[in-house]
Amino acid sequence: MNPIDLATAAFRSLRGNLTRSILTILMVVIGVGSVITLVAVGNGTTKQVNDEVASLGASAVYVDTSMGSESPPPHPLTRTDVEALATDPLGTDIDLVAPLVYSSAKVVVGASSASAQIVGTSPAYFTITNSKLIAGRLFTQSDVFTDQPVTVIDATMQSTLFPDGSSAVGQTVLVAGSPALVTGVLSPTAADKQSAGMSDGTMYAPIDRVEATIAGYNDLGSIVLSATSPATVDAAKSQATSILASRGALNPTFFSSDQLRDALGGTQESLSSLLSSIAGISLIVGGIGVTNVMLLTVRERTREIGVRKALGAQPVSLAGQFVLEATALSIVGGTLGVGVALVASLFPINGVQPIIDGATVALAAGLSVAIGVFFGTYPAVKAARMNPVQALRVGA
Repeated sequence: MNPIDLATAAFRSLRGNLTRSILTILMVVIGVGSVITLVAVGNGTTKQVNDEVASLGASAVYVDTSMGSESPPPHPLTRTDVEALATDPLGTDIDLVAPLVYSSAKVVVGASSASAQIVGTSPAYFTITNSKLIAGRLFTQSDVFTDQPVTVIDATMQSTLFPDGSSAVGQTVLVAGSPALVTGVLSPTAADKQSAGMSDGTMYAPIDRVEATIAGYNDLGSIVLSATSPATVDAAKSQATSILASRGALNPTFFSSDQLRDALGGTQESLSSLLSSIAGISLIVGGIGVTNVMLLTVRERTREIGVRKALGAQPVSLAGQFVLEATALSIVGGTLGVGVALVASLFPINGVQPIIDGATVALAAGLSVAIGVFFGTYPAVKAARMNPVQALRVGA
């Protein structure tokens, strides 16, 4: 039989067993669709985590000495350490530096009140941490020089103080009894989401006013600096270590977003592998279904196979027809599976927006064809090797 005759015979056979063909296609659709969708969910999760980590500032490095070795005792960080990190010629890969003091206070506006985490810092902090505004503006160096009672709050604090949904920008709040004008509202970061529930939100204010009205004139809580680029974060850490060591601060502790990304990288890789394995099992199950259907088809068509062999049909032609039938089912199922996955990727799954890449689609489509060839070969070979005499006796 020529290829056209083989294709025609395969089509007639599939159409004659339409219900079985549809169920076989459905198994392949589930397998291929699962592979693409679950891998896309893994890609979306990875992107979501990377975006949230990036929101902390790709080049930001937090410096602390209170967690260092107790022998010698920890060296408290001071404003002069900030100045040294910002101006020392050794810090060629250190860009901006900002001091940080931490405190907490009750914040009141009208009938609403909240327990806030207070962060005293400089305007450079917002650049270092890549802070994004929802509304208003950040406080500036001009506000610091003129000792303006200004503050920037996060979205959590705004929703706590203004439950009616109104904007906090331009409103005056009382922080530990001292008035402060809200100039801006920050969008949530990964750190905010992680600390959700620990306080009613965070307020940022010029460090001088925080020390004067809330925290007192003590040592700094920590320092945050930015490297000149994400690629020079390690170099900036090394230079900061040397600068602080010359001032008596030995073994400082550093935290940067790349450390969090590295820590989460293994988890994301494991998650993606797990999702891919689960999807792969679905694809294998679909392939086994194709084998089962084709074996049943061979059994039901045993007498037909005997007649065709008695009339001179070659084993290659018989085998080719069954392989062609299995491959056709897999191709149709694979195509529909890709379509189902593309539709599913338009909607968030468990809060994650799936991201489909072309390589995954190509791999899944290729696997669907391979399933037809691989899992259709055994039934085809079985049909081709059938003894025509014994086959003709079936059903006689």
